[in-house]
Amino acid sequence: MSSWARTLSRLDAFSKVDSTYQARSSSGGFLSVVVLAAMLLMVASELRDFLRYRQTHEFAVDADMQQTLQVNFAMTVAMSCALMRVDVLDASGTRRNLDRGISMQSVSRRRTFAATHGGRTDKLNDIADMHVHDIIAEAGRSRRVPGVHDKSVAKINKLDDAACRIEGSAAINKVAGLFHITAHGHGYGGAYVPSHLMNFTHYIDELSFGPLYPSLDNPLDNTLHMADDHVAAFRYFISVVPTTYIDASAHRLSTSQYAVKQYYKPHADLSDLDGKPPGIFLEYSFEPIAVTVREHRGSVVAFAVRLCAAVSGLFVAVGIAHWLLTCCILSSQAALGEHTRTPQGILDTKRLEPVKSGVLGAL
Repeated sequence: MSSWARTLSRLDAFSKVDSTYQARSSSGGFLSVVVLAAMLLMVASELRDFLRYRQTHEFAVDADMQQTLQVNFAMTVAMSCALMRVDVLDASGTRRNLDRGISMQSVSRRRTFAATHGGRTDKLNDIADMHVHDIIAEAGRSRRVPGVHDKSVAKINKLDDAACRIEGSAAINKVAGLFHITAHGHGYGGAYVPSHLMNFTHYIDELSFGPLYPSLDNPLDNTLHMADDHVAAFRYFISVVPTTYIDASAHRLSTSQYAVKQYYKPHADLSDLDGKPPGIFLEYSFEPIAVTVREHRGSVVAFAVRLCAAVSGLFVAVGIAHWLLTCCILSSQAALGEHTRTPQGILDTKRLEPVKSGVLGAL
């Protein structure tokens, strides 16, 4: 053996026991199987934790000086387009009628709400529990907005079968406001629509703020809201929060999410707008904070360190447990043997040994 090898052997902190002094046992084999199974479970757990995406939320004061924001909507109301109007009124005093800037198409009410069998069904969607990279990927897809628009495009001949598909986008001031759909003569001037012709049952395909990403689901998307009365009023209180998503690959998506609370009034006031006449009212406000959602994964180095620590710690813990168990077994066996040993007398011939040498041996 060379001098370098001898020097390294002296520095060996992991000295080996010679195979001559090693003994295999059934308990050691059982513990080996248990350790191997536990080790595989720990490796699987650490790997799953490493592959899992984590999200962090950062909150800051909204420093965006943009004065307007785009609102996107697509819904179907169970009454004729000729009987209703769409308006926006905000805290700055701006009042706009959107009838000419959006699409209002007559569709069949019977086909549109064929799946409804009466009664009032309100279902608010929860924001989908999606990873940030899934949100950004979905936003990049272009698909047709699903819903009742695909179910019926036929022209309507009967007024009692008329429904109106309202779809479009509009720039609104970035202040609190009211987006509302009402019948003519209720809240505004113009021809008066009798109450028996009104029906504000509606299906919302899309309602979002900011750039339009049709593939992303929002709380009011694909929800049906049934009116029990001709003069019913639906009010939605919406809080809009500017949101930026950043995935693990540093891809960025800027949009706005919102929370919504719904209030339903079956018998609305027919007097004026302040009394909230029958209709659909979306009262929106903007939060003064901006949210940044970042997605990240654990580092490979941290995963390797945790995996080595878990595996080595398991071996050490099982070794110590096996040593303690062995000591306990040996101690109990020794105590049991000491307790069951019978006393031997002087005349006990089993304890007499033949004399091989000496004086008595000569005799």
